[in-house]
Amino acid sequence: MASSHALADKSLVRFRGMIQDTSLSREVSSDLRVLWAVSVPGESPWCALAPPQCLVPYISPHPHKFPVPSASHLGVQIKIYNTDTGPDAFKSTDIHTFVGILTSEPLPPTLELDTHVLVPTLHVLFSQPLPPTIIPRVYPSTHRSQVIRDQLIAWIADTSLAGDLDAAEWVLLSIISRVQSRTPPILPLTLTVSRFPSPKGPNTTPALAHTLSQILALLTTLPLSLETINNTAFVPESKDEDLHSGWLQLPKGSVCLVTEGGVTEGKTHSGIVNLRALQQTISTQKLEYLFPFSRFAFDTDLAFVILAEGKKSVFFQTDTNVPLQPNAANFDFYPTPEIVQTLPQQKLDAFRSLVGAAKVGNMTVSEETAKFIQEDFVQERQAAPLSSEAPSSEELIQRMMVARLLALSLQETEITVPVWEAAKNLEAKRKARVT
Repeated sequence: MASSHALADKSLVRFRGMIQDTSLSREVSSDLRVLWAVSVPGESPWCALAPPQCLVPYISPHPHKFPVPSASHLGVQIKIYNTDTGPDAFKSTDIHTFVGILTSEPLPPTLELDTHVLVPTLHVLFSQPLPPTIIPRVYPSTHRSQVIRDQLIAWIADTSLAGDLDAAEWVLLSIISRVQSRTPPILPLTLTVSRFPSPKGPNTTPALAHTLSQILALLTTLPLSLETINNTAFVPESKDEDLHSGWLQLPKGSVCLVTEGGVTEGKTHSGIVNLRALQQTISTQKLEYLFPFSRFAFDTDLAFVILAEGKKSVFFQTDTNVPLQPNAANFDFYPTPEIVQTLPQQKLDAFRSLVGAAKVGNMTVSEETAKFIQEDFVQERQAAPLSSEAPSSEELIQRMMVARLLALSLQETEITVPVWEAAKNLEAKRKARVT
């Protein structure tokens, strides 16, 4: 790390960070809370705060406390005084903007790896929690427009998916989804884009990651490989009273793009635990934290998009599988970031506003529409030539989820009959690809 002299002592600074560890307060008084916060994982440059200049040269001596291995980041000890907030005011993976006085101090004894190590320590004067969109959004967006939505889908398709508009629309629906309810569970729409080519050259980050990072505030790419599966942590784990991070310790509202193209033949060894943890998080939106004699599952809210080369994901079950159907020959799915088409700032702002608003929007279903949907479903079941071909109650729930996301992407305030018909049509086209 840079010497403590590189840190401007007693500077007034602003730091946006994700709370990674709340356990540092155990040895101090009740008037003081001590946390460990890190740079926001997956935060896109277009919405990020510039780090305080006095922290730029700092290299964390605790890289294991950041979710993405080997990623450049800041780690800061946060001290909050005379707080009258409840125990849930500062939770793991919450994002806050902290304003305070910066000093250089040692960590509490439980985390002291080196008695001579001093870390940036922020004595907080003021803090503010941030929404999952980082930039506050209002629903419906001021950029609500069928034209803007169609242009966004076309841009995702043309830059990332070889012109496949249907696949791009499914990607849009997945990335705007969030946890709507835990009881009953209405969770994000998890998506597999199958038949997605694996990288053939040195570039292994798909164009889709570069594209989505221009419109999403929080995007983390998890590149699966034998090395990643076997030798990196996916979930947080307490070791010697020090909470180590994992790939999935991400802020609520993040999109996690999981790529399977780097997985080659070999044994997963202990990595099977990581794969199970990822599947559990996909299915339940709960992330387990491991402790020496126990484990606790905490609520999360992550949207997952899986890129798989085969007919389906090798490892994971998702709500929806959309086989890619390229419309462009010799398409480069793994270009350098500079090659990905950029847009005028005004158009980017419109796309970001539409996506951000959709992630926070809510909607209703009128009694008239609910009655139509129920009757339509009954008629479809009765019209099926075989009982095995009749739509199930699970399919009805899935269609309702798709219809809700379609309405959100259209910035509608309720699900209408045309939206319901559009959801059925989109799902029918998807099924035709799978069969």
